Amino acid sequence: MFKTGLGIFLLLPILFLFLGCSNKKSNEDEINAGSSKSLGGVLGDFYFVGMVNNNPGIYKFISKNKSFSRFWSNENEKVIDLSYSPDRKCVFFMTATDLGKQGTLPFIKNVKLYLINPNSSKLALIQKIGNGIQIFTAWETDNTFKIILNSFDKTVANYINQEVLIFSEFGRKLVDNSKTYDITKEGYPKPPSTVQNFISPKGEKLIAKIDSSEVLIYLSSKSKKTPKLITRTDQNLNDAEWSTDGKYLVFSTLDISPKNKTLRNTQPSTSKLYVYSLLHKRITKAWNGAGVKNFFIKNNYLIFDDGFEESSSIHIFNIKTDKPVYTIRIKGGCGLRNVPSVPIYGN
Repeated sequence: MFKTGLGIFLLLPILFLFLGCSNKKSNEDEINAGSSKSLGGVLGDFYFVGMVNNNPGIYKFISKNKSFSRFWSNENEKVIDLSYSPDRKCVFFMTATDLGKQGTLPFIKNVKLYLINPNSSKLALIQKIGNGIQIFTAWETDNTFKIILNSFDKTVANYINQEVLIFSEFGRKLVDNSKTYDITKEGYPKPPSTVQNFISPKGEKLIAKIDSSEVLIYLSSKSKKTPKLITRTDQNLNDAEWSTDGKYLVFSTLDISPKNKTLRNTQPSTSKLYVYSLLHKRITKAWNGAGVKNFFIKNNYLIFDDGFEESSSIHIFNIKTDKPVYTIRIKGGCGLRNVPSVPIYGN
């Protein structure tokens, strides 16, 4: 499943056309096949974000035909986030007409929420969310999607308004609450926190501990008193998921903080992705480098994104055979949740 924790958009490009469908691939779209075998019944189709001309739009990968095509785009809207429900039965995506930075302050304009039914491919505009400076999303449960929008108060300069919206998996609005923070007294509202449950169906648990300047990642189980050290890294544990058969653990680490000095490099080092075999008790595959490495697992297939901006791409990897299957590249870049851009934190 996709990560169920909060998707945080700082609106400095860490995230980073007319309504309709197209079954014809652009000549500048590319898909590299490592096998001629159809993946239709094993992997299934999925949606992802890719550039359409100058704006991020929605594409659909067709496993049966080993191809992809443009599903939705709008010349006046940019897709800023695509998020599947944990059970993958529905998918929301959000757009904005513009986002970025004015001086030292971030902004996002005209946010809209859309819903896709993966079974029918039907799309619906759910709600116009509005303008703000910061937006957060999360699947609180398998069927409730939460959006938090922060914005400056129009009358009092030191007030921040926070709107909390919760939608059902069918797009029905369940909650619409607002709160005002006085930043001189209460401080700026902190990003909502979520408890990430990195426990396998068999009870194994992934644990991250910080020892001086490095992060130690352990795997504990009920059958053993001492947790097993899997790896040492300089990045924080970001996400984890077990394969359906429970034989493989996939986890990612991330560092896109201002302390990461590689952000100013041509090839920044921001994330790592690992495949750990519970049978062999070792890491069997690892990727590092740029990007966030959003991922999900379907049967024996690991699907993840990699890289920033025009170099961003999506990879399909068979964790059982330890072999790459496909790489999806689109001119301008693509990703599972957005077309990611290198974070910029100012001077």
